[in-house]
Amino acid sequence: MRFIFVFLLMAFGWSADSLAQLNNVAFPFSYLNTNIKSLSLGNATVSLNGIGHDEITPAVAGEKGVIQVAPIWRNDSWTLRKSWKTRGLKMNYRTGSSNFGFSFHHYATNEQESTALFYVPFIYKYNHDEIHLATRYSYSFQSGLTVGTGLNYMYSSEGDGYASRNQKTKAADAWTLDIGANYQFSDISFSQVTFQPHVGIALTDFGMPSRYVESNSSNPMPATLRIGGGTNISFNKKVDGREVLELSVMQNVSKIMARTIQKPHENEMHVDAMNPFKALIKSWGAYEYVANGSEKKADLAEQLWWHSGMELVFLESIAVRLGYQKAGKAEEQLSYWSLGAGIDLYYVVLDYTHINIKNYNNVFLKPHWQITGRIPLDGQRPDTILDILSN
Repeated sequence: MRFIFVFLLMAFGWSADSLAQLNNVAFPFSYLNTNIKSLSLGNATVSLNGIGHDEITPAVAGEKGVIQVAPIWRNDSWTLRKSWKTRGLKMNYRTGSSNFGFSFHHYATNEQESTALFYVPFIYKYNHDEIHLATRYSYSFQSGLTVGTGLNYMYSSEGDGYASRNQKTKAADAWTLDIGANYQFSDISFSQVTFQPHVGIALTDFGMPSRYVESNSSNPMPATLRIGGGTNISFNKKVDGREVLELSVMQNVSKIMARTIQKPHENEMHVDAMNPFKALIKSWGAYEYVANGSEKKADLAEQLWWHSGMELVFLESIAVRLGYQKAGKAEEQLSYWSLGAGIDLYYVVLDYTHINIKNYNNVFLKPHWQITGRIPLDGQRPDTILDILSN
Protein backbone atom coordinates (compact mmCIF):
# COMPACT_ATOMS: atom_id res chain seq x y z
CA MET A 1 0.00 0.00 0.00
CA ARG A 2 2.79 2.42 0.87
CA PHE A 3 4.51 1.64 -2.46
CA ILE A 4 1.32 2.49 -4.35
CA PHE A 5 1.00 5.72 -2.39
CA VAL A 6 4.60 6.74 -3.16
CA PHE A 7 4.11 5.86 -6.82
CA LEU A 8 1.01 8.05 -7.08
CA LEU A 9 2.81 10.98 -5.50
CA MET A 10 5.74 10.65 -7.88
CA ALA A 11 3.42 10.31 -10.85
CA PHE A 12 1.80 13.63 -9.98
CA GLY A 13 5.14 15.34 -9.42
CA TRP A 14 5.16 15.33 -5.59
CA SER A 15 7.56 13.63 -3.25
CA ALA A 16 6.19 11.35 -0.56
CA ASP A 17 8.80 12.75 1.80
CA SER A 18 8.76 16.35 0.62
CA LEU A 19 8.28 17.47 4.21
CA ALA A 20 10.69 14.80 5.48
CA GLN A 21 10.44 14.71 9.26
CA LEU A 22 7.18 16.62 9.31
CA ASN A 23 5.86 14.06 6.83
CA ASN A 24 6.44 11.29 9.36
CA VAL A 25 5.17 12.87 12.56
CA ALA A 26 1.83 12.38 14.25
CA PHE A 27 -0.46 15.41 14.66
CA PRO A 28 1.56 17.65 12.32
CA PHE A 29 -0.76 20.59 13.02
CA SER A 30 0.64 20.86 16.53
CA TYR A 31 3.71 22.31 14.78
CA LEU A 32 1.60 25.03 13.18
CA ASN A 33 1.96 28.49 14.68
CA THR A 34 -1.31 30.39 14.40
CA ASN A 35 -0.08 33.64 15.97
CA ILE A 36 0.01 36.31 13.25
CA LYS A 37 2.58 38.55 14.92
CA SER A 38 4.95 35.62 15.34
CA LEU A 39 4.41 34.45 11.74
CA SER A 40 5.16 37.91 10.39
CA LEU A 41 8.45 37.87 12.34
CA GLY A 42 9.54 34.62 10.72
CA ASN A 43 8.71 32.68 13.92
CA ALA A 44 11.78 34.25 15.53
CA THR A 45 9.96 34.76 18.82
CA VAL A 46 11.40 32.22 21.26
CA SER A 47 12.87 35.00 23.44
CA LEU A 48 9.89 37.37 23.45
CA ASN A 49 7.44 37.97 26.30
CA GLY A 50 3.92 38.48 25.06
CA ILE A 51 0.61 36.96 24.07
CA GLY A 52 0.44 34.26 21.45
CA HIS A 53 4.00 33.03 21.48
CA ASP A 54 3.11 30.00 23.59
CA GLU A 55 3.09 27.95 20.38
CA ILE A 56 6.79 28.78 20.15
CA THR A 57 7.58 28.68 23.89
CA PRO A 58 5.49 28.39 27.06
CA ALA A 59 7.77 30.94 28.79
CA VAL A 60 5.57 33.95 28.06
CA ALA A 61 4.40 36.75 30.34
CA GLY A 62 1.18 38.60 29.73
CA GLU A 63 0.01 41.96 31.03
CA LYS A 64 -0.68 42.11 34.76
CA GLY A 65 -4.34 42.16 35.71
CA VAL A 66 -5.51 41.84 32.10
CA ILE A 67 -7.19 38.92 30.37
CA GLN A 68 -6.04 38.68 26.75
CA VAL A 69 -8.13 36.73 24.26
CA ALA A 70 -7.42 35.90 20.60
CA PRO A 71 -10.03 33.96 18.59
CA ILE A 72 -8.95 31.83 15.61
CA TRP A 73 -11.28 31.59 12.60
CA ARG A 74 -10.01 30.46 9.21
CA ASN A 75 -11.54 28.89 6.09
CA ASP A 76 -9.06 27.64 3.50
CA SER A 77 -9.54 26.09 0.10
CA TRP A 78 -6.99 23.45 -0.77
CA THR A 79 -6.10 21.35 -3.79
CA LEU A 80 -8.46 18.37 -4.21
CA ARG A 81 -10.18 19.24 -0.95
CA LYS A 82 -13.45 21.15 -0.77
CA SER A 83 -12.73 22.99 2.45
CA TRP A 84 -10.43 23.22 5.44
CA LYS A 85 -11.62 24.94 8.60
CA THR A 86 -9.67 26.09 11.63
CA ARG A 87 -11.44 27.28 14.75
CA GLY A 88 -9.92 28.12 18.09
CA LEU A 89 -9.34 30.43 20.99
CA LYS A 90 -6.23 31.50 22.93
CA MET A 91 -6.23 33.39 26.19
CA ASN A 92 -3.87 34.25 29.03
CA TYR A 93 -3.91 36.11 32.30
CA ARG A 94 -1.08 37.34 34.47
CA THR A 95 -1.33 37.90 38.20
CA GLY A 96 1.77 38.87 40.13
CA SER A 97 4.69 36.89 38.72
CA SER A 98 2.54 34.03 37.40
CA ASN A 99 1.03 33.78 33.94
CA PHE A 100 -1.68 31.28 33.02
CA GLY A 101 -2.62 30.37 29.47
CA PHE A 102 -5.09 28.18 27.63
CA SER A 103 -5.66 27.45 23.96
CA PHE A 104 -8.10 25.39 21.93
CA HIS A 105 -7.76 24.46 18.25
CA HIS A 106 -10.20 22.52 16.10
CA TYR A 107 -9.12 21.49 12.59
CA ALA A 108 -11.78 20.00 10.32
CA THR A 109 -11.82 18.79 6.74
CA ASN A 110 -14.87 18.52 4.56
CA GLU A 111 -15.29 15.76 2.00
CA GLN A 112 -12.14 15.36 -0.08
CA GLU A 113 -12.08 14.16 -3.64
CA SER A 114 -8.99 11.99 -3.24
CA THR A 115 -7.22 10.46 -0.24
CA ALA A 116 -3.89 9.81 -1.93
CA LEU A 117 -2.45 13.02 -3.31
CA PHE A 118 -1.06 14.89 -0.32
CA TYR A 119 2.24 14.82 1.47
CA VAL A 120 1.72 14.99 5.22
CA PRO A 121 0.10 12.44 7.55
CA PHE A 122 -3.37 13.97 7.62
CA ILE A 123 -3.64 13.16 3.90
CA TYR A 124 -4.90 9.73 4.86
CA LYS A 125 -7.92 11.28 6.55
CA TYR A 126 -11.41 11.50 5.13
CA ASN A 127 -13.84 14.03 6.56
CA HIS A 128 -12.04 14.08 9.91
CA ASP A 129 -11.50 16.33 12.91
CA GLU A 130 -8.47 17.13 15.01
CA ILE A 131 -8.62 18.84 18.40
CA HIS A 132 -5.69 20.35 20.27
CA LEU A 133 -5.99 21.56 23.88
CA ALA A 134 -3.10 23.27 25.66
CA THR A 135 -2.55 24.69 29.13
CA ARG A 136 0.40 26.94 30.02
CA TYR A 137 2.03 28.25 33.15
CA SER A 138 5.05 30.53 33.44
CA TYR A 139 6.74 32.35 36.30
CA SER A 140 8.80 35.52 36.01
CA PHE A 141 11.62 36.17 38.47
CA GLN A 142 12.80 39.65 39.37
CA SER A 143 16.15 38.81 37.81
CA GLY A 144 14.56 38.88 34.34
CA LEU A 145 14.29 35.11 33.97
CA THR A 146 10.96 33.58 32.96
CA VAL A 147 10.45 29.81 32.93
CA GLY A 148 7.39 28.04 31.64
CA THR A 149 5.84 24.68 30.95
CA GLY A 150 2.84 23.49 28.98
CA LEU A 151 0.77 20.33 28.66
CA ASN A 152 -0.91 19.51 25.34
CA TYR A 153 -3.65 17.04 24.51
CA MET A 154 -4.27 16.08 20.89
CA TYR A 155 -7.11 14.05 19.43
CA SER A 156 -7.80 12.85 15.90
CA SER A 157 -11.10 11.28 14.88
CA GLU A 158 -9.25 9.00 12.47
CA GLY A 159 -6.06 7.25 13.40
CA ASP A 160 -4.77 3.82 12.38
CA GLY A 161 -5.25 2.66 8.81
CA TYR A 162 -5.68 4.25 5.40
CA ALA A 163 -8.96 6.10 5.25
CA SER A 164 -11.44 5.53 2.45
CA ARG A 165 -15.17 5.77 1.99
CA ASN A 166 -15.69 2.15 3.05
CA GLN A 167 -13.07 1.75 5.77
CA LYS A 168 -13.41 2.52 9.43
CA THR A 169 -10.41 3.88 11.26
CA LYS A 170 -9.63 4.25 14.93
CA ALA A 171 -9.34 7.53 16.76
CA ALA A 172 -5.91 8.52 18.02
CA ASP A 173 -4.85 10.78 20.86
CA ALA A 174 -1.63 11.83 22.57
CA TRP A 175 -0.13 14.00 25.31
CA THR A 176 2.94 16.17 24.83
CA LEU A 177 5.01 18.48 27.02
CA ASP A 178 6.47 21.94 26.38
CA ILE A 179 9.24 23.55 28.41
CA GLY A 180 10.94 26.88 27.88
CA ALA A 181 12.83 29.79 29.38
CA ASN A 182 13.77 33.29 28.39
CA TYR A 183 15.92 35.94 30.00
CA GLN A 184 15.47 39.69 29.67
CA PHE A 185 18.80 41.44 30.32
CA SER A 186 19.08 44.78 32.08
CA ASP A 187 18.71 47.83 29.88
CA ILE A 188 21.85 49.19 28.25
CA SER A 189 21.73 52.94 27.56
CA PHE A 190 23.93 55.00 25.26
CA SER A 191 23.04 58.68 25.02
CA GLN A 192 19.56 58.72 23.40
CA VAL A 193 19.37 54.99 22.68
CA THR A 194 18.40 52.14 25.04
CA PHE A 195 18.96 48.45 24.29
CA GLN A 196 16.93 45.66 25.91
CA PRO A 197 18.60 42.32 24.97
CA HIS A 198 16.80 39.00 25.46
CA VAL A 199 17.52 35.30 24.84
CA GLY A 200 15.33 32.21 24.94
CA ILE A 201 15.21 28.44 24.54
CA ALA A 202 12.31 26.00 24.27
CA LEU A 203 11.47 22.37 23.55
CA THR A 204 7.89 21.86 22.37
CA ASP A 205 5.68 18.86 21.55
CA PHE A 206 7.85 16.34 23.39
CA GLY A 207 5.99 13.08 23.94
CA MET A 208 5.67 9.37 23.28
CA PRO A 209 4.91 8.13 19.74
CA SER A 210 1.38 7.56 18.48
CA ARG A 211 -0.09 5.06 16.01
CA TYR A 212 -1.44 7.88 13.96
CA VAL A 213 -1.71 6.54 10.42
CA GLU A 214 -0.78 2.89 9.92
CA SER A 215 -1.63 0.16 12.43
CA ASN A 216 1.80 -1.46 11.96
CA SER A 217 3.79 1.74 12.33
CA SER A 218 4.16 4.46 14.93
CA ASN A 219 4.78 8.17 14.38
CA PRO A 220 6.83 10.52 16.56
CA MET A 221 5.55 13.81 17.90
CA PRO A 222 6.90 16.91 16.09
CA ALA A 223 9.27 17.75 18.95
CA THR A 224 11.13 20.97 18.13
CA LEU A 225 14.08 22.64 19.83
CA ARG A 226 14.38 26.41 19.46
CA ILE A 227 17.01 28.86 20.65
CA GLY A 228 17.61 32.50 19.86
CA GLY A 229 17.72 36.08 20.96
CA GLY A 230 17.37 39.67 19.98
CA THR A 231 17.11 43.18 21.31
CA ASN A 232 14.55 45.95 21.58
CA ILE A 233 15.93 49.40 20.78
CA SER A 234 14.25 52.56 22.11
CA PHE A 235 15.31 56.01 20.92
CA ASN A 236 14.26 57.80 24.14
CA LYS A 237 12.04 60.37 22.49
CA LYS A 238 8.45 60.59 23.64
CA VAL A 239 5.24 62.29 22.53
CA ASP A 240 2.37 62.41 25.03
CA GLY A 241 4.25 59.90 27.16
CA ARG A 242 4.71 57.39 24.34
CA GLU A 243 7.92 56.24 22.69
CA VAL A 244 8.05 57.74 19.22
CA LEU A 245 9.97 54.84 17.69
CA GLU A 246 11.02 51.38 18.87
CA LEU A 247 12.95 48.81 16.84
CA SER A 248 13.19 45.09 17.62
CA VAL A 249 15.48 42.63 15.82
CA MET A 250 15.49 38.86 16.41
CA GLN A 251 17.45 35.85 15.19
CA ASN A 252 16.46 32.27 16.06
CA VAL A 253 17.43 28.77 15.03
CA SER A 254 15.28 25.66 15.40
CA LYS A 255 15.55 21.95 14.78
CA ILE A 256 12.99 19.16 14.54
CA MET A 257 13.91 16.52 17.13
CA ALA A 258 11.90 13.64 15.63
CA ARG A 259 13.32 10.46 14.16
CA THR A 260 11.95 7.26 12.66
CA ILE A 261 13.61 3.86 12.28
CA GLN A 262 12.81 0.92 10.03
CA LYS A 263 11.87 -2.39 11.63
CA PRO A 264 10.97 -5.76 10.08
CA HIS A 265 7.38 -6.89 10.59
CA GLU A 266 5.95 -10.07 9.03
CA ASN A 267 8.51 -10.14 6.23
CA GLU A 268 8.02 -6.42 5.54
CA MET A 269 9.80 -3.27 6.65
CA HIS A 270 7.77 -0.81 8.67
CA VAL A 271 8.63 2.61 9.98
CA ASP A 272 8.47 3.15 13.72
CA ALA A 273 9.13 6.20 15.81
CA MET A 274 12.32 6.37 17.80
CA ASN A 275 11.99 6.74 21.56
CA PRO A 276 11.74 10.52 22.12
CA PHE A 277 14.54 10.58 24.71
CA LYS A 278 16.81 8.65 22.34
CA ALA A 279 15.80 11.00 19.52
CA LEU A 280 17.14 13.98 21.49
CA ILE A 281 20.59 12.41 21.11
CA LYS A 282 20.27 10.76 17.69
CA SER A 283 18.74 13.81 16.01
CA TRP A 284 22.14 15.47 15.75
CA GLY A 285 23.36 13.03 13.12
CA ALA A 286 22.77 13.02 9.37
CA TYR A 287 19.17 12.60 8.26
CA GLU A 288 18.37 10.31 5.34
CA TYR A 289 15.15 10.70 3.41
CA VAL A 290 13.57 10.05 0.02
CA ALA A 291 12.67 12.87 -2.35
CA ASN A 292 11.55 12.60 -5.99
CA GLY A 293 12.26 8.88 -5.97
CA SER A 294 15.89 9.12 -4.85
CA GLU A 295 17.59 8.80 -1.49
CA LYS A 296 19.04 12.00 -0.08
CA LYS A 297 20.94 12.98 3.01
CA ALA A 298 20.92 16.16 5.05
CA ASP A 299 23.79 16.84 7.42
CA LEU A 300 23.31 18.74 10.67
CA ALA A 301 23.75 22.20 9.14
CA GLU A 302 21.13 21.37 6.48
CA GLN A 303 18.60 20.29 9.12
CA LEU A 304 18.58 23.64 10.91
CA TRP A 305 15.80 26.16 10.37
CA TRP A 306 16.70 29.86 10.54
CA HIS A 307 14.25 32.52 11.65
CA SER A 308 14.80 36.27 11.34
CA GLY A 309 12.46 39.07 12.33
CA MET A 310 12.35 42.86 12.57
CA GLU A 311 9.63 45.12 13.95
CA LEU A 312 9.20 48.90 13.93
CA VAL A 313 6.67 50.33 16.37
CA PHE A 314 5.46 53.94 16.20
CA LEU A 315 3.96 55.62 19.27
CA GLU A 316 3.72 52.18 20.93
CA SER A 317 0.67 51.47 18.74
CA ILE A 318 1.42 51.08 15.03
CA ALA A 319 3.75 48.24 14.01
CA VAL A 320 5.40 47.23 10.75
CA ARG A 321 7.05 43.80 10.65
CA LEU A 322 9.36 41.86 8.34
CA GLY A 323 10.25 38.19 8.70
CA TYR A 324 12.10 35.36 7.00
CA GLN A 325 12.00 31.64 7.73
CA LYS A 326 14.53 29.41 6.01
CA ALA A 327 13.47 25.82 6.54
CA GLY A 328 15.82 22.85 6.52
CA LYS A 329 16.89 21.18 3.30
CA ALA A 330 14.27 18.44 3.44
CA GLU A 331 11.44 20.84 4.30
CA GLU A 332 12.57 23.78 2.17
CA GLN A 333 9.08 24.36 0.75
CA LEU A 334 8.15 25.76 4.17
CA SER A 335 10.60 28.66 3.72
CA TYR A 336 8.93 32.05 3.34
CA TRP A 337 9.19 35.83 3.49
CA SER A 338 6.56 37.79 5.38
CA LEU A 339 5.40 41.36 5.73
CA GLY A 340 3.07 42.30 8.55
CA ALA A 341 1.39 45.22 10.23
CA GLY A 342 -0.54 45.83 13.41
CA ILE A 343 -2.37 48.51 15.35
CA ASP A 344 -2.83 48.43 19.11
CA LEU A 345 -6.02 50.13 20.33
CA TYR A 346 -5.57 48.55 23.75
CA TYR A 347 -8.99 46.92 24.05
CA VAL A 348 -8.60 45.59 20.51
CA VAL A 349 -5.35 44.73 18.69
CA LEU A 350 -5.45 44.07 14.93
CA ASP A 351 -2.61 42.24 13.16
CA TYR A 352 -2.13 41.11 9.57
CA THR A 353 0.61 39.23 7.78
CA HIS A 354 1.29 38.57 4.11
CA ILE A 355 3.15 35.32 3.46
CA ASN A 356 5.29 35.11 0.32
CA ILE A 357 5.71 31.40 -0.39
CA LYS A 358 6.08 29.43 -3.62
CA ASN A 359 3.50 26.76 -2.77
CA TYR A 360 0.28 28.74 -2.34
CA ASN A 361 -1.67 25.57 -1.50
CA ASN A 362 0.42 25.02 1.61
CA VAL A 363 -2.05 24.87 4.50
CA PHE A 364 0.76 25.45 7.00
CA LEU A 365 1.35 29.00 5.80
CA LYS A 366 -1.48 31.31 4.85
CA PRO A 367 -1.81 35.12 5.04
CA HIS A 368 -4.58 36.18 7.38
CA TRP A 369 -5.81 38.56 10.09
CA GLN A 370 -5.78 38.26 13.84
CA ILE A 371 -7.81 40.15 16.42
CA THR A 372 -6.81 40.19 20.09
CA GLY A 373 -8.97 41.57 22.86
CA ARG A 374 -7.87 42.88 26.25
CA ILE A 375 -10.15 42.87 29.29
CA PRO A 376 -8.63 44.96 32.14
CA LEU A 377 -9.96 43.79 35.50
CA ASP A 378 -9.12 47.04 37.30
CA GLY A 379 -11.73 48.99 35.33
CA GLN A 380 -9.28 51.67 34.23
CA ARG A 381 -9.33 52.94 30.65
CA PRO A 382 -5.92 53.93 29.30
CA ASP A 383 -5.53 56.39 26.44
CA THR A 384 -5.07 54.88 22.99
CA ILE A 385 -3.49 56.20 19.81
CA LEU A 386 -6.95 57.43 18.76
CA ASP A 387 -7.12 59.67 21.83
CA ILE A 388 -3.71 61.17 21.00
CA LEU A 389 -4.59 61.80 17.36
CA SER A 390 -7.92 63.39 18.24
CA ASN A 391 -6.34 65.94 20.63
